[in-house]
Formats: sequence, C-alpha cells, structure tokens
Amino acid sequence: MNDLTFVQKSELFSYSGTNCIRNDYYHNACQKCVDICPENALNIVRNKLVLFSNECIECAGCIGSCPTEALSIKSFDPNAYTASFKENKEKLLSCKKTTTCLGAFDAHHYITMGLNSPEMPLCDMAHCEGCAVNKDSKIESFIRSEIQKANDFLLECGIENRINTIEEKPEDENSRRTIFKAAFSKVKDAAKEKDTSSVSMTIAHQRNPNTNGLPLKHLHLKQALKANLSKLTKTRHETNFGIFAKKEISFTDCTNCGDCIQFCPTGALLNTSDKQGINFNVGDCIACGICDHICKTDAIKTADGIDLVNVAYDRGEQLVHYEMVMCHECRCPYPYRGGDPICDRCANYKKDFEHVFTLARDV
Repeated sequence: MNDLTFVQKSELFSYSGTNCIRNDYYHNACQKCVDICPENALNIVRNKLVLFSNECIECAGCIGSCPTEALSIKSFDPNAYTASFKENKEKLLSCKKTTTCLGAFDAHHYITMGLNSPEMPLCDMAHCEGCAVNKDSKIESFIRSEIQKANDFLLECGIENRINTIEEKPEDENSRRTIFKAAFSKVKDAAKEKDTSSVSMTIAHQRNPNTNGLPLKHLHLKQALKANLSKLTKTRHETNFGIFAKKEISFTDCTNCGDCIQFCPTGALLNTSDKQGINFNVGDCIACGICDHICKTDAIKTADGIDLVNVAYDRGEQLVHYEMVMCHECRCPYPYRGGDPICDRCANYKKDFEHVFTLARDV
C-alpha cells in the first residue's frame, strides 16, 4: 500500500489506486466515494475504482468517506488540520473560512480533535442546504452521520462536551452556483500559494515503508486515545462504534489457510511465530471486513465490543492455534482437531467418492 505509482489526478484532486481498498481484494464491494460523489467522477470499472478527471469538480466532499485515505486534494490535508487543531485559535470548521468541504473529515478526525483539545470543533452546516455539491443531500448526510458517530463515542466514554453545528442560514442568499464557485476559488487560490513540491502529511505517511498500510487518521486516533485515557470514564464498550472491529475465529471451522492474513490491508492479522496459529492486533484493524468475506469456511467473525486500552496500546491476542500433524492419507500437514489423523480434504474425498472405489463383487 506504500507504492504510490498508480495515481490518477485532476488539477487538485488525486486518487491513489494503490491505497484503494478495492485493489487490495478484488471482491471487496466498497464504493463509499462513488455513492457520495455529486458529479459521478468516481466509477467502478471492471471492479476497480477509476477517476474520470474531466468530471471531477475537486470539491473534496468524498475524501472523508475513504477508509484507507486513497483520496486527497492538494490544498487541504484533513490529517494535518486535525493534528494542529489544538493550537488553532479558530475552532470553527467551515468551508467558507477555515477548511474545504467538511466531507473531507470523518469520525476519526472529529474524535481526535475532541480528545486533544479542551474546546470541541464547531462545524458550519449553514451552507450545506442549497450547495451545488450537496446533491440529494448526500454529502450533508455523510457529514452529519460522522459528527453523530463521534458524539456517540465521546458520550459513551464520559466526555461531557459535544461537537456542535451552526445551522443558521447565511444572510446573503446567493445562488447555489455562486456559493460553490466562491468556495472553490478559495481552494484553488490556496493551492497556488503552496509550494508545489511540498508533500502533505498524509502522503508522507503513506510513503513511509513502516506504516504497514495503516491510515494516518486511524494512527492519530490511537495516539489521542493513549494520551487521553485518563479522561475517559469508560474504556470497555459493548459496541464497536462503527470505527473499530474485534475479531473471533472458530477453532472447529478454521483451516489455517492464511488467506485472511494475506489479504488484511493493515497487517492486523498475522501468523504466530510457529506458523500454526493466528494473532490479531485490534489497534491496527480498520473494520474493512475483507477477512470476514474471504474466509471460505466462515470461521472468522466480527464480534461485538471493544476495549479502548487494547486499541491505544496495540495489545494483540491469539485468536486460534493448532497442533499441525501429518495426514495419514496425503502426507500433508493440517490443523489437528482430534480423532483420526486425516485432513478435511481427504476425509471429504473419501466420503464423496467412496462409491467409485467399490469392487464389482461387493455390489
């Protein structure tokens, strides 16, 4: 995920195919950015995400929807803004004053800002209604859902303050197109003022070979949790908040094939040192669901509940472990679960094709 060779661009907007979760696993059905794009600039072609740069209006409304940060805009980095939020005098998040479209943020960013700063973000939603990029209210719905998700998390953790919104409409009722053009002009002007050789915090993180594909917004959230655990009155929860994922593996169903490990985009699933089991680091899981889908025997599941201490400190656990023995039929090692030393493949073959080997005298 750190090889940034497959990148599609418009003037300001970029899509990194090497960071897109659909490209990690062919059968992944993620299309959050496609669903939210107001101009159909992002499309699925042969099961891969493709940017139609001529259609992209560079509104940045889709950036926050991407779980692996494959989308970016040259003039604004939501992770850099989140990292500096505590020091910012202005706590207002507004597409008219301080940020690009609030669709560039998701719950990770809001929670991180809320934990690290004594003052909560104040989100300007007054311009969403009638905005040219908010077709069918898709972007506004996304923004509100992420703010609500963040507030639910903070409430459950015992944080009293909430992320609030400004709902009053602007006094000057300009046309929808005029409002959009004014906001977009600010973005383009800001981009021209920046050194074109500069690299955003997010891109620099992705180019680091030691990140193992973990999105920077997820790393920032873990760091914020670790630094502010003393503020939380509750760290063990019965829900995953739609942000984290706790995994379980059935001992009787798992074949130890390793597919879930191979296709995990962040390395949250990994082999035990003896290669006979599977470990799980909850702090590196981004709840993409690839492992749930790829398991041929449905042995791996997403369980309810999360311990934020385990997330913050990257505490791993062993999900399953087997004694590997030699099958007495095919002489191949397999995870032994008791009984006759015969692997599932040979046992099923013997059962399904027993009639083929029946002698004529026995018929």
